[in-house]
Amino acid sequence: MKDWVKIAESRTGIDLEMDKALLWEQAEIRAVVLNQKVSAYDLGNWELYVHADDASEARTLVLK
Repeated sequence: MKDWVKIAESRTGIDLEMDKALLWEQAEIRAVVLNQKVSAYDLGNWELYVHADDASEARTLVLK
């Protein structure tokens, strides 16, 4: 995913889906949640990505 930056990660992904909705509602920032887990072993994390141009503002909104 060229020009996309990971701004958060989680073990479950539920909180990232809420952050994704918040980013769209607050600032119309498009975000993508990717499941990077290996389900057979429950290893890995879910990851939240935004475009590099929106990364700074997105981090500020998510960390509030």
